[in-house]
Amino acid sequence: MKKITLFFAAMVALGAAFVGCKDSDGVGPVTVGYQITVKYPGAYKDKVAVNAEVTLTNAVTGSTTKVSTSETGVANFVDILPGTYQVSVKKDLTAAESVVQTGIESEVYLNAALINHTIQASGATEIQLIGSKVGGLVFKEIYFTGSPDFYFYDQFYEIYNNSTDTLFADSLCIGDVAGNPWLSSASKPSGFQNDKDYTYLQNVWMIPGTGKSVPVAPGKSIIVAETGINHKTDPLGNPQSPVNLGKGTADFESYVATSNRDIDNPDVPNLVQIYWGAGTLFDWLTPVVGPSMVIFKHKAPASLALVTEPNSTSTKKYVQVPVASVIDAVDILANEGAGAFKRLPSALDAGFKYCTGTYNKESVRRKVKTTLNGRRVLQDSNNSTNDFEVIATPTPKGW
Repeated sequence: MKKITLFFAAMVALGAAFVGCKDSDGVGPVTVGYQITVKYPGAYKDKVAVNAEVTLTNAVTGSTTKVSTSETGVANFVDILPGTYQVSVKKDLTAAESVVQTGIESEVYLNAALINHTIQASGATEIQLIGSKVGGLVFKEIYFTGSPDFYFYDQFYEIYNNSTDTLFADSLCIGDVAGNPWLSSASKPSGFQNDKDYTYLQNVWMIPGTGKSVPVAPGKSIIVAETGINHKTDPLGNPQSPVNLGKGTADFESYVATSNRDIDNPDVPNLVQIYWGAGTLFDWLTPVVGPSMVIFKHKAPASLALVTEPNSTSTKKYVQVPVASVIDAVDILANEGAGAFKRLPSALDAGFKYCTGTYNKESVRRKVKTTLNGRRVLQDSNNSTNDFEVIATPTPKGW
């Protein structure tokens, strides 16, 4: 028994000496506390993210520690060894949670990371989440009916960033859809009507840019004008027109250089003409009775197929655009009874809208679903019957 006791005492002494090599005061390795505050993207309703998962991974040992953020958005780490860490954060939102934060019902996956983040002493830092975009570019307002005395050069199309991130409109294409909105009892529906995979455009224009030349912030918009002038005061305009589409309002205008008759305002940049199927017209006129409009992106829009209308003797050709390339689309017809003349596949627009007449200054504008931190979130259910309202006076960049 005596020999065993002496052996045990020796081992205890040796262990104490070993610990002493780690820490001279015998307490053990020095650890620190660290706090990481997780913030939502700037356009979200709340500033901080609750129940976000924050992971610290030690760059040397590979050990990990996970903590969820509190009601104040803080992940509180204790007993952390000083060193270099990889920090990763993730936060998933259900569709219901996304409605609260973004105004749009869609699942969202957010994340963030700090690479080789040094933690040497107790302290704190902040990190902002990024991730899948919610929403996108949509038509906000379409003014097509024209002004009294048969003036239609003041048409415009306003495109709005309904997302939570800055988007770039470079290379965004816009076009009007083939087919008749219903003009008379002799009118026939479009021969393309039953094609669910493509939409067919009479004219296609593209916004110029190198990739990040045309930023559109969340809650902001750009305007594509038929003619970019102040239609109310310009000598070439119409005093009865309700809109100023000159510099500072219109961002781009269509210009048909080959006609030698179109107005070119040097203060408003021109769209790139991809396909001009308007025949003898000298300007881009969409039907004052009701145009169906599309915005889309395609890697090579000028190479899209040109096709003739089925069951028609006309040789006129239209641009065939895959439904998968379409970002937003709005079906506008002549009146409430013109549903048989829908020109867009239901996957793009399950309904349609109409105004009460022509040359009466009316436009259609997308409804506001909610407002978050001053940013209007527009209603977008892919059904323009419900999503749009008719207004008596156009409001280009009215908000």
